[in-house]
Amino acid sequence: MVPTSWIMIHLRELFRFPANRFSAKQVAENIYEWQATLMGPLRSPYEGGLLFISIHFPSEYTFKPPRVSWKTPILHSNIDKHRVFHPLLVTTTLRPETTVKELLQALHDMLLHLKVEEDDHFLEDVARMCVLEPERFQKEACLMTEAHVMN
Repeated sequence: MVPTSWIMIHLRELFRFPANRFSAKQVAENIYEWQATLMGPLRSPYEGGLLFISIHFPSEYTFKPPRVSWKTPILHSNIDKHRVFHPLLVTTTLRPETTVKELLQALHDMLLHLKVEEDDHFLEDVARMCVLEPERFQKEACLMTEAHVMN
């Protein structure tokens, strides 16, 4: 199946079965570019926030995973300073049969369960703070959420 056919299947699924905590749509007429939104999970430092994400499907999709980048500044060990989601996590989350809805659910879950193991994070200092100073991480992540996500 050609990439656009797979992408249209994902788009139809999101319209037919919308989720409560996230949504996604294509940008303008380009089926390969999507914008998604995630609601900050309850009982997380992102609670109350609306986070914007860009999803770019490569022309080799489904053989190559989409590129996910966060448009909203966020303090998270698995998102680098340029707000790119850690590629190892994308490749472990995505299989050819993975839907965009499942990807968005995984990203939403990632906001609750940060990966802090050595190979799973981009930002070592944030991962270390999560492990050694969880209260400080919660406070700083909440402050960043208030400053960037809730306005």
